[in-house]
Amino acid sequence: MYKLYYSPGSAAMAPQAIILESGAKAEFILVDDEKNEQKSAAYMKLNPHGRVPTLVYDDDQVMYESAAICQFLVERHPELKLAPAIDHADRALYLQWMAYLTNTVQEALMHWWHAENFIDGAAEQAKLKAKAEERLAKMWTFLDSELATKGPHLCGTPFYACDYFLVMLVRWSRKTEKPGHLYPHLNKLIRTAFARPAYAQMLKDQGIEQAA
Repeated sequence: MYKLYYSPGSAAMAPQAIILESGAKAEFILVDDEKNEQKSAAYMKLNPHGRVPTLVYDDDQVMYESAAICQFLVERHPELKLAPAIDHADRALYLQWMAYLTNTVQEALMHWWHAENFIDGAAEQAKLKAKAEERLAKMWTFLDSELATKGPHLCGTPFYACDYFLVMLVRWSRKTEKPGHLYPHLNKLIRTAFARPAYAQMLKDQGIEQAA
């Protein structure tokens, strides 16, 4: 049994899609960020950083950090084939992408969405946000090129959890000047995710329309 604490459109998107794909018994618990519930005393006992997602498994075991939860789930459910086995030729590339997406792309998106968490002052925050836009444009160009030449997915033919994670991050760019969904091969990957029943169900459950 899994319990996944989430907010719509958050970093819980990829983990929730993986859980749904597994068919495992699960409860998805809404944390209303508009009411700042992620900072409540009860939730902070689960996740002291006050962020989503948080996963509770095996009754009382708790973990957080979206990329780590994704990796944990795909290793628990190898039948899904959402990650290459340790001795598979794709393994190194898959791990590279998971680290790159969470350490580099997600970081830039956090600078854009939450500049106030990184620097004080409206003027300086605006500069940081503008720099994040520049960085993201380069990243989307790079990732689109990788998909064009080595795709259709990040590791070639197989669709892995890293592809779910990328599609989630592309959605986060939707309000930037040049969002990731405008790049043709990234857009194609988004459509591939939409066609997967678990991802479509996750979007429905979170109240997110099937758009970029």
